[in-house]
Amino acid sequence: MLKMRKFINRLLLAAMLATASLPALAAEVPLPVVTAESEAYEVVGRLKAEGLILHVDRAPSNEPVLAATLEIEAGGRTATAIFRQASGDYLIADAAWLEPLRQAGEHGLALTLIAGEDSDLLSGELIVAEAPAAAEASGGRLGLVLLATLLLVAIIVIGRRLRRLPGEGV
Repeated sequence: MLKMRKFINRLLLAAMLATASLPALAAEVPLPVVTAESEAYEVVGRLKAEGLILHVDRAPSNEPVLAATLEIEAGGRTATAIFRQASGDYLIADAAWLEPLRQAGEHGLALTLIAGEDSDLLSGELIVAEAPAAAEASGGRLGLVLLATLLLVAIIVIGRRLRRLPGEGV
């Protein structure tokens, strides 16, 4: 009987820990992403807390383009991305320049890339999703609470049935 109680307690603890993290997952907003392509180059960027992080590669070979000059124009304002040798990417961390891009919506970007003697002009759209409204978030949490309650009831029912099994000794 003691083994069964330990099992049920561990199962209940695992269920509580699993359901405690679900509301945070339900409220997540997708990371804003921009892609820009030409015949020669591809650029993929993600807008994160530290700034706009961009990866540049050659389209035919997927070879990374390192130490190039990358300028991005958005809303009539231009910023130059800094190449980061350690990670092989480019970063724009100018908070004032990034502020309009953090607003929900589609933001047109014009990218000027100069890699050695080659240069290219690319364009892409940074799509920023709206954060879930408080009402939507609380509605999602209600569903998760109901799911957690259902899981808890199932564990209790299974535990009671297992306790009735003959032959379980200490």
